Amino acid sequence: MAHSSLRSRWCWITLLVPILYGSASAQTAPDTYWVAFTDKASTPYSLSAPEAFLSQRAIARRSAQGIAYDDLDLPVDPAYVDQVEALVGVDVMNRSKWFNGVTVRVPDTTALVAIQDLPFVLDVRASGMRSTGTIGPDKFGPLRNELRDLDPIPYGTSFRQLEMLNGQALHGIGALGQGILVGVLDSGFEGVDSSLAFEAVRQRNGIMEVRDLVDHDGEVYNDHWHGRSVLSCMVARLDSHLIGTAPEADYVLIRTENINGEYPVEEDNWVSGVELADSLGCDVLNTSLGYTTFDDSTMDHTYTMLDGQTIRCSIAANIAARKGMIPVISAGNSGSSDWYRISTPADAIDVLTVGAVNGDEAFAPFSSHGPSADGRVKPDVCAMGQGTTVLNVGVDSVVQANGTSFAAPVLAGLVACLWQMHPTRTAQEIMEAVRQSASLYSDPNDSLGHGIPDFGAASAWLQLTAVAASPIGGSTTIVPSPFVDRMRIADPGLAPGRAFVILFDGRGRAVLFTSATVDGTGAMDVTDPRLAGSTAGTYMVLVEQEGRHYRGKATKAP
Repeated sequence: MAHSSLRSRWCWITLLVPILYGSASAQTAPDTYWVAFTDKASTPYSLSAPEAFLSQRAIARRSAQGIAYDDLDLPVDPAYVDQVEALVGVDVMNRSKWFNGVTVRVPDTTALVAIQDLPFVLDVRASGMRSTGTIGPDKFGPLRNELRDLDPIPYGTSFRQLEMLNGQALHGIGALGQGILVGVLDSGFEGVDSSLAFEAVRQRNGIMEVRDLVDHDGEVYNDHWHGRSVLSCMVARLDSHLIGTAPEADYVLIRTENINGEYPVEEDNWVSGVELADSLGCDVLNTSLGYTTFDDSTMDHTYTMLDGQTIRCSIAANIAARKGMIPVISAGNSGSSDWYRISTPADAIDVLTVGAVNGDEAFAPFSSHGPSADGRVKPDVCAMGQGTTVLNVGVDSVVQANGTSFAAPVLAGLVACLWQMHPTRTAQEIMEAVRQSASLYSDPNDSLGHGIPDFGAASAWLQLTAVAASPIGGSTTIVPSPFVDRMRIADPGLAPGRAFVILFDGRGRAVLFTSATVDGTGAMDVTDPRLAGSTAGTYMVLVEQEGRHYRGKATKAP
């Protein structure tokens, strides 16, 4: 959830820590630990037989993007897991192949010492407390219980959150996420198995898998409302009320968040959830969860840790991107709090971190600010997260909701639609297209990042970069030659309306992407201020308008 708490980098501990905890009461001693192993040397798995640990869909995703297997893909050695689990009272909750370890629950210090004494155990760190079973305040807070005025169109008031991102440019040509698998990590998906709003996805068997990595009871539909509302932004269909941004995509629902407390064990769960999504072949990940501080302040993160390479769940998000997935992550809701900054894993590298704006495209004051601790632009982009139309709790009606929790899935759904349209492009290329299309791409800031994406423009960017090597025709004219700070492009085929322009340098690199309006004569004036700052030389200029392409050459004056 994009609540304000982030989880921190893990505090590695030695056996001294349980001794120190011995002076505390039994109620406060940690009982959940992360256990790191030394190696995978005796694993029965082999990189030459990935089908033993990856689905065919996951293998196909790697193959399509030219991604090789590596040791991170090998599962944790099952013999090590068995030896840990054989210890009296020890319960192995989750495992992580990327970090080569397991999360365990122990009954006492004796069991913890026995784990530490195993020859293949490298490190142990405290990650949480035993739940008392008492349900505390809801970390996500209530949805704003305000019914929205309904529009007479099928999308109802949800059309604004689609329209803001020019998502209708994709929906209008039938790109609704077909063939894309979206993994959703959240606190639970209450009522998704019975709600009318999810009847269409259920009827087509579009929910491919559900997993509970908190209680391990196989049940995610009775746990919590937050994931239901998040999911509704992408796949719900409630005519004249709400249509999600990827209503025809398929989904994997993974519960990783325990609303009864805030401890780093939830980050353990999250890492395992991301690995599960990878192995099942998910293309897009949506996580409206974020971590900063915990119920035990000794486990808190600090802002300096948010460099994308320190906290384990941020590292896992980086790995997910390298494995060919697109992680879409809420920035957090700390903009009006003392924390102020993004949470983890929003600081991850090569992901799409999403901040929130309102229906007027103004920054939502609760949305967390960047940059990352190492100075990278965060959030990457923004979407509607204030006054977002989502499914209400417990009933089939819609409400206005606030939170980057909802901005992220609104955008994630359109990422699925965009990738559907351009299936040969890599995850990194899709993410770069989204950033390139955003309103502040050339002048990002710490509140909006690169701004609000235009998915029609993102699709044009992908088309134009794919045809860069095409031969130059003879009907397109570009003046003046050489240009200084503007150019006029004309072609008989151009129709009045918007067109997209991209410039490639002599090495074939896309150096500028913009748009302009074609007038009634088939010409348009490109006045992007970045033209003045471009390097002198010859450029290939490509224009895209409604799937048609035009090309020419232009020379920039010294």
